[in-house]
Amino acid sequence: MTPASHRATRFILFAACVLILVCYGAMINRKGIISTDEGMRLAIVNGGAGYTPGAQSPAPTWSQVLHMNRHCAYQPLYLLLLNTLMRVTGSHDLVLFRSVGIGFLALCLLGLLTLSRAWELVPRLFLLGLFSFNAYLFMHVLQIREYIAGVAFYIWSTWLVLHLDARRLERPWRDIAWFAAYGVLLTLGFYLQSWVVFPAIAQGLFLLVRRTGGRLRFYAHLALSYLIVLSVTVPYLLANPQKADVGRWGTETSQLWSQLSTGFHLVLAGHLPGQHGFTDLLFWLWLGGIALGPGAALGLGKSGAIDDDDRRSGRLVLLCSLAALAFQIGYALRVENLSLWPRYFVIHYFFLTWLIALGFNWLWTRRRDSAQPRAMRSLFAAVACLLLAVAAGSAVFQTRSYCRDPYLDTGFNNVSNWQSWTRDLNRVIRPDDVMLTNDYIFRATLTIQLPMANRQVLLGELEYTDLREARRVIYLEGAVSLAQRGALEAALLGQGFPHLQEIPMYSVDGRSVLSDSRILVFSRD
Repeated sequence: MTPASHRATRFILFAACVLILVCYGAMINRKGIISTDEGMRLAIVNGGAGYTPGAQSPAPTWSQVLHMNRHCAYQPLYLLLLNTLMRVTGSHDLVLFRSVGIGFLALCLLGLLTLSRAWELVPRLFLLGLFSFNAYLFMHVLQIREYIAGVAFYIWSTWLVLHLDARRLERPWRDIAWFAAYGVLLTLGFYLQSWVVFPAIAQGLFLLVRRTGGRLRFYAHLALSYLIVLSVTVPYLLANPQKADVGRWGTETSQLWSQLSTGFHLVLAGHLPGQHGFTDLLFWLWLGGIALGPGAALGLGKSGAIDDDDRRSGRLVLLCSLAALAFQIGYALRVENLSLWPRYFVIHYFFLTWLIALGFNWLWTRRRDSAQPRAMRSLFAAVACLLLAVAAGSAVFQTRSYCRDPYLDTGFNNVSNWQSWTRDLNRVIRPDDVMLTNDYIFRATLTIQLPMANRQVLLGELEYTDLREARRVIYLEGAVSLAQRGALEAALLGQGFPHLQEIPMYSVDGRSVLSDSRILVFSRD
C-alpha cells in the first residue's frame, strides 16, 4: 500500500467513526426520559439525595456513593465516574451523563480498528457498521448504565490478551509492564461490571493452554497479573459481601430456549423475535455468518487466506462467549433466570460481532485467492457483496427503528412516562410545597427529570418528619402505590392535612388522561 492510499484509508475510517458518533449524538436525547433502572444508578451517584437546580451543594462524595451502593449489586467504578463528572462540571444534565456512553463507544471503535489493523478497508468498514448500527446497541449506549463500558473492556482486553499470547518474553521489564497492564485492566473491569469475570476466566484458560515454550516464565508473568487483581479486589469483596448475592429477582418460570432466542435475537438483529420480518431474517443470516468465523478460526483458510492473528482472535472470542453462556444457562437452571434477562446478553455483543466480521473478512480475502478456481472466487465475492449490502440495509433499518420507538428498552411508553409526569407536576407544585416520594430511587428518577429546591421527604420517613411549617404535601400516585392510599391519608391527617385534591395527569401529547397515575395534593385548608 502506498503512503497516499494509506492516508486515504485512515481518512475514510476516521470519517466513518465520526459519522457513527454524530449519529449517536443526534439521538442522545431522543427518548428524553430515564428508566427506573437508570434512576437507581443516578440515586447512588447523588449519594441518595434528590437533584436540585444548579450545582450540587453539598456535593456527594465518593464515600457517600459507595455507602448508597451497598444496597445494590452494582460495581462502583461507573457510578464514581458519573459522580466525579457531576462534581467537576457542576451539572447533572441528562445529556451530560449520556455523553459518557458515547465516550465509551468511541473507545470501542478505536479498539475495533486496533484489532482489525491488518484487514483491508472494506472488511474494517463492515465491522464498524455491523457493530455500531444496531438498535440493541443504541439502547445500551444511550442509557445511563455501564453496559457499553463493559463492551469496551471486552474489546481492549481481547487485544491485550492476543498481544500477551504472542510475546516471546525477550525483554524482561517490558514483559513485566505488559502483564502488569493486563492485571490493571482486569481490576478496572472487575470494578466496572461483574459480568467481566467470565470472559476473563476464558482469557486465562486461553493463555494457559496455548503456551508451548517457556511456560514457567510465562506463567510467572501471568501470575503477576492475577496478583494485582487479587490484591486490589479481595479487600473490596471482604467489605462488600453482598456483591456475591445478586438477589432472587428472576424467579418466574420461563422456557430456556425462549429466553435464549430472545437474547440472541436482540444481539444479532436488534429486535425481539417476531417483531419485524426483516430483523427475523437478519437473525438467521448473521447466525449463518457467525458459523464462518469459528470455521475460519478452527481451521478453514489454511491456504493463507486467514492469518494466524485472525485465527487466534476467533478462538479467543468464541471461548469468551461460550464461557459467559455456560454461566448464564447454569445459573438459570440452578438458581434463577435473572442471568437470561435480555439486557444481559450484551455480554456477547462484541464477541459475536467479531465472529461475523471475521467470516466476512475470510470471504473478502478468499475472493482474491489465486489458488481457487475462478468460479469459486466469483462466488466468494458475490456472497461478500451480499453481506455488505445486507449490513448497509440493516444499518438504515436499525437507526430508523430506534428513532421511531426509543422506548424499546424500558417499561415506559410514549403514553405514560416521566416526561408527562414531571410536566404535569411542574404545573402544580409551589416553592414552599413538600415533595413526598416512595423511596430514594423514585426521588432521584423524578428530580433528575425535574430538579427542584423543594423539601423532599421519603414515604418511609413520613411518620417521624416534622411538617408543621408545610402548607401542602405533593405526592405522585401510580399503579404500584395505589394500595398505599388509605395509610397515606391517615398518616397525613394525623399531621394536620385534612384536605385531599386529586389532579389528573395526561399523556405526552396532553390529549388523554392517565388512568393509573395522578397527583395527590394534601393541604391544611
